[in-house]
Amino acid sequence: MPELLPVVPGIDRWVMPEAAMNAVVIADAGEALVIDPGTLPSRAAELRAAIEARGDRVVGVVITHAHWDHCFALSAFGDVPSFAHPSAIAELRAHGEAQREAVLGFSTGATADAVRHLEIVLPGTAVPEPRTLRIGALEVELEPLGPAHTGGDLVAHVPAAAVTIAGDLVETADDPQLDGSTDVSGWLRALDRLAAHAQPLLVPGHGEPCGHERLAHHRALLESGRSGAAQRP
Repeated sequence: MPELLPVVPGIDRWVMPEAAMNAVVIADAGEALVIDPGTLPSRAAELRAAIEARGDRVVGVVITHAHWDHCFALSAFGDVPSFAHPSAIAELRAHGEAQREAVLGFSTGATADAVRHLEIVLPGTAVPEPRTLRIGALEVELEPLGPAHTGGDLVAHVPAAAVTIAGDLVETADDPQLDGSTDVSGWLRALDRLAAHAQPLLVPGHGEPCGHERLAHHRALLESGRSGAAQRP
């Protein structure tokens, strides 16, 4: 069974099965913020139960971008505010059902049945410009970037913990992944912004936390055209 894996005090990750996707939990003083709840509401419910079992109350959810493996489980947190880049909300509204059909193309058994019947929920609050959330005494700075990996990416900086949650702008489980919504020039600009403004420790959308050296790795691949050509299954 998955478990909350410490990143630094106050920040944990819960690894979902889809390509080691990181659901991230920021918690302080009995409050918790979830970033990217994953694909299936049943799995997100397990994450929420683990958060509540240790005495924290989920007060919000952030979606870093509009890919199914990060956001299809949002209905498990339908009773709390949710935040995303305005373009991510628009992308889910326009293409959420197409993403569902794509996932069903390679899913089988219980997973396919769950994807077929889950409710695709749109984040409720658009973040078109930087916005700060307070979780206990921690300030979480939401910064919209993009178009980049998708039409609208969002990162979360936690200065007191020296951590930035970067979504799929940064990966360590794989090379950067492109699809039809990717803007390579915008992604390169986003990498420049992260190099200048992100905290020292990066939590990627997939894989182990890393430092800024991964930004240079992604830049080299994007500039050479050798990065992943399609969204991962």
